[in-house]
Amino acid sequence: MKYPHYWAKKFIMVCAGLFFLAITALVVWQIAGPSWFKNIKAEITNQPYARTITIDGEGKVTAKPDIALINLSVVSQGSTVKQVTLDGNQKMTEVINAVKALGVDAKDVMTSSYNLYPDYAYPENQQPQIKGYSLTQGIAVKVRKLDTVDDVLDVGIKSGANQVGQLSFDIDEDSALKKEARDMAFKKAREKADQMASAAGVSIGRVITFSEGYSAPVTPMYRQYDMAYATSAEMAPAPSIEPGSKELVVTVSVTYEIQ
Repeated sequence: MKYPHYWAKKFIMVCAGLFFLAITALVVWQIAGPSWFKNIKAEITNQPYARTITIDGEGKVTAKPDIALINLSVVSQGSTVKQVTLDGNQKMTEVINAVKALGVDAKDVMTSSYNLYPDYAYPENQQPQIKGYSLTQGIAVKVRKLDTVDDVLDVGIKSGANQVGQLSFDIDEDSALKKEARDMAFKKAREKADQMASAAGVSIGRVITFSEGYSAPVTPMYRQYDMAYATSAEMAPAPSIEPGSKELVVTVSVTYEIQ
């Protein structure tokens, strides 16, 4: 049979253990508990993207190009570097002067390439040997008077250019057109967002994020002119070229808050 003081001692030990556990729990709560619960609350309530919708919009503006870009090249060959350089420089100077004579401003004529390289002969059972040199000089011409494009090509070739690269048309200053297309893209995105929100029984709130993309498709040409490696002026009749039209496309991606 247990004596009364045994049970009293046992009771005191149990109470002491419970008190120790309570103190430990309180300390842990003070250190980790409030911040942990606070973080949970932050995750639940502070999520601005929890109720959002992302919509794409496109704005497209069509305009007529106001400049033409032409690449004219002179290819010269000779037995020495000096010979080929003198010949090439003389021909290119004649081409540039002929183009400027048509009213093309000097700032709109820029050297685009200058490549000098040896030409090799390959005798049988021997090492390759240099037999001469080739020089390719190219200029990029910006033509602001589109009705003179045919003439620029014609005089360029007749004055010595024996390669004509890509001819393209562009819009010299397109910032106003981009703004118009951008405004259109944002308007379409908002209209689409309102329609979807109405169908879903919600409303659109503030803009959370947005981004923009831009593209300018290549301007189509009714005829493409290429006099690559033309050998004489007689092979270079003046071409008939139309600039057509050009599209500027701005796309936007807008994320709205749902209310």
